[in-house]
Amino acid sequence: MTKSIILSSVDWIKVVENYIPMVTSAVIKIAVALLIIFVGLKIIKVLCKGITKAFEKRKVDLSLRPFIISLVSIGLKILLFLSVIGYLGIETSAFVGLLASVGIAIGMAFSGTLQNVAGGVVLLILRPFRVGDYVSAGGFEGTVTKIMIFNTYLLTTDNKQIIIPNGTLATGNVINYSVMDTRRIDINIRLAHGVNINELSPKLIDICKQDSRIFSTPEPVVIGTITDLSITLDIRFWVKNNDYWDVMQTINETVYQYLVNNNIPLPNPTINVKN
Repeated sequence: MTKSIILSSVDWIKVVENYIPMVTSAVIKIAVALLIIFVGLKIIKVLCKGITKAFEKRKVDLSLRPFIISLVSIGLKILLFLSVIGYLGIETSAFVGLLASVGIAIGMAFSGTLQNVAGGVVLLILRPFRVGDYVSAGGFEGTVTKIMIFNTYLLTTDNKQIIIPNGTLATGNVINYSVMDTRRIDINIRLAHGVNINELSPKLIDICKQDSRIFSTPEPVVIGTITDLSITLDIRFWVKNNDYWDVMQTINETVYQYLVNNNIPLPNPTINVKN
């Protein structure tokens, strides 16, 4: 009985002694793999910063910078992951096949996301807008701040960030207000019936001509429309794209002050009551 106990204990010790090198080797490999991941991620971060600085020196288009850097970062991280897998002794070819199968399944589940990636590529090739352009798309308006792999970021005039999927932008309608050097401003004024528009229209044109930022060619014009409730005067004039908002605000304020100072009546609010 005593001998069997001694033998079993000796066998157990041998088993432990045999497995200790294997466990030690595995722990060392895992520790080294974690170290490789840590150092690799740091190197990728430094490389991306270096690419960003190189783009700034070469004045690469702002629209391309975040997109290319994102692609480089993702590609390098995939290579780092595969390298760590190979270092740990896992068969890379089998893993790549498994990854491809999983990729197909994920692709079918996230077809919309892949469409956004393709949309981002289309946007960068066709260039319907660039970073810094003021656009209207997907029911929103704002200045383009970033074009990323999946989404495009807009900043509205009231400082809200809007994220629009690239797939929507690539297949939808986009209005780019910044692509041309000049823009036309339309200011609509509603007046009461009885106002002499033949006398008022030249005065409104004179107000526009007094602002040096408004083009003399084509000249400002006033177009009148008569409805049952009011007279609408549409003041139209052209300015440089960069002056659009400032001129619009200035002319709106000046025209309103002129109407008030000259006691020009505005239409009275009406309420329709039905029995």
